[in-house]
Amino acid sequence: IPFEISNTGGKTVESVQIVAELRVNGQLEESGDQQIDFLSEGETEEGAFAFRQDPRKGELTVRVASYKLP
Repeated sequence: IPFEISNTGGKTVESVQIVAELRVNGQLEESGDQQIDFLSEGETEEGAFAFRQDPRKGELTVRVASYKLP
């Protein structure tokens, strides 16, 4: 599953952690996380998560879990 993240917050951030969770029938089946080391103001990064199961058969959530300000 491809994703794109953009920094629209006005400040540079570091160690941005992106989490993806796949739930099927309300149960967490698979999860993954990625870290982007550096994302400056206005910058966009792309990445992808791979799942064993078809994500269309459940509920997929991709979110920013944390970041640091330099």
